[in-house]
Amino acid sequence: MRTRSRCRAVRLALAALCAIGALAAAAGPTGATGPIRLSAVFDPDATLGSDTAIDVTLQLDPQRLTRAPLNEVRFAYPRSLGIVSSGLGLAACQRPETDFVNVLITGPRLGGCSPNAVMALGTALALVRLTNGQVIPEYATITLLSGPLERGRLRLVAFVDGQHPFGAKLAFAGDVRGARAPYGGELTVRMPAIPGIEDLATISLVELRISIGSHAIRYYERRKGRRVAYRPEGILLPTACPRRGFRFRVRVGFSDSSHRSATAVTPCPSAVAAPASGL
Repeated sequence: MRTRSRCRAVRLALAALCAIGALAAAAGPTGATGPIRLSAVFDPDATLGSDTAIDVTLQLDPQRLTRAPLNEVRFAYPRSLGIVSSGLGLAACQRPETDFVNVLITGPRLGGCSPNAVMALGTALALVRLTNGQVIPEYATITLLSGPLERGRLRLVAFVDGQHPFGAKLAFAGDVRGARAPYGGELTVRMPAIPGIEDLATISLVELRISIGSHAIRYYERRKGRRVAYRPEGILLPTACPRRGFRFRVRVGFSDSSHRSATAVTPCPSAVAAPASGL
């Protein structure tokens, strides 16, 4: 019985680690051919001065990166984008600190937090390399939620749900902080290792797709005594384009203290190109 329980625990932990890259965040289109490639696009009909979703793709080449697991992702975004001031994150998801220490959790979808805290939805693909040499792809879904405000800084909660072939739920902590020019803010997510897994397998994130302000997000409010669903406002675009486009940067840290970074630029929505503002 103890052997079966241990095997189940190992499978769950592996499933959790398969999605361990789950919160790498966004950047803009690039023709880079390095080990990390980033792209981000606004809605096809996005216009300046209106809200939009930002669909982000992060691709990593495991053959050109360390096999040490990810332990931190930092995503810097332009100061002209209203991520924190958007209609996202009306509620605060509060989780006990033990969740972020244990990482592997159980419970209902969103960990019991309000759907009005959801800020982004996405998916991830990772490769699980077992000690016997077998390599197994693992798929996961990702949900990023706003947490409470602490000392003027917005905390974040990231849930990762392994889908196939394993299956487990992870909880990671993060926050939003300021960033040096030309960026205006930085989303950070920390991903501690799960004890006892290091000798069983190594995990390599291959691809992450995440949509901040996704059109699939639904919030709820009371209207005349009824619970009504609606789509919250997404990321607010400025009324004029930055002079050199919308610049992004992502920095990915690994447990062996190495890190990789990439930058990218997303052009102004072409339908309403406005004079450069110098932002």
